[in-house]
Amino acid sequence: MKPRERLLVGRLMEALIHSRTLQELVNSTEEFLLQLVSADCMALCASRLGQPNLDDWLVAKMPSVYFAHYADWKKEDVIRAANLEHRNIVLRDLDIITRETLESSFVYRLGQDMGVPLEQVMSVYLTQAGWEGNGGLSVYRMKRWPFSDRERYILQQITPMLAKAIQKCRVFVERELMDNLLEVQPDGQKPAFLVLTSTGEEVKRTGPVSDLLGKWFSPKECAQSGLPRVLLDKLTALMRDAGNLETGTDLWERKVEGETLRVTFVQLPHVDGHQYWQLRFQEVIHPYLTSWLEKLTPKEAEIANLLAQGLSDKDIANKANKELGTVKKQLGSIYQKLKADGVRGRTEFIALALRPRKKKS
Repeated sequence: MKPRERLLVGRLMEALIHSRTLQELVNSTEEFLLQLVSADCMALCASRLGQPNLDDWLVAKMPSVYFAHYADWKKEDVIRAANLEHRNIVLRDLDIITRETLESSFVYRLGQDMGVPLEQVMSVYLTQAGWEGNGGLSVYRMKRWPFSDRERYILQQITPMLAKAIQKCRVFVERELMDNLLEVQPDGQKPAFLVLTSTGEEVKRTGPVSDLLGKWFSPKECAQSGLPRVLLDKLTALMRDAGNLETGTDLWERKVEGETLRVTFVQLPHVDGHQYWQLRFQEVIHPYLTSWLEKLTPKEAEIANLLAQGLSDKDIANKANKELGTVKKQLGSIYQKLKADGVRGRTEFIALALRPRKKKS
């Protein structure tokens, strides 16, 4: 390489080493990358956390809206298709398609419509051993001046280091996100959570969540993503009112036959410019007392709650402001109604009242 090129590559390597997020990577490298290959603008992408089929795009010297709906038209991206077949190999448009085909492509027309005439492109699809994700880099010229063999060679030389830098940024963000998750996870509980983006896209889940979703929600209740619509709707509502959440958390519950599924929504700190939510799942098996109260009249339920506290008949009468005889009569009615559950009197009632109910086999 020429002295100027070696200097630019050295500065580029330093920027790659110190970048922790994709945005930092783009901001710190765009000057050197664009000078090295004499490009006017560039776009860098990396697969999303937990969603390797979706990409996050960051651009330099061009409108970010260009890739805003990339998922809708990436199948028409002829450049991407060629890159997928030649991974980690830098390709120029003239290596892939004819000028006529390029000008008739959706990618080319989109740039023209936006006032960004991307006349020439050189790009590479980036992968790294041991990394489930992927990345990519495209550099563009806004005039008809094809990238040279030498410029392709220079970009090819830095491709391995660029792939490692993108992977490092994604690993850093994932670790930061996991640190946030551990901070909000209650001590002593087996982790069971989903991590979703603010738009309801799944990033991560722990094993127990899959079992709980299958148990508590029917397929008809789930969206195409497999997640329950009621939880996605809850997230949407929370996003509208996120600024009003005093603690950054909210709760959703479903109760069925003595059990409750409790889902706590926790707003996580922003990571790499993105907002994430943790949905923490907890299955609660109610004490016998919960189901017993449903069998009793309101007056009997009042007496039962006081009895569960271990109060004597006299103390119950005082607390409830009732005659002692009335309390004794109501206690007798309570024991009779709960006879099938093993309640014969005060001793059995108190012993069983706060025990969790056994799951039905």
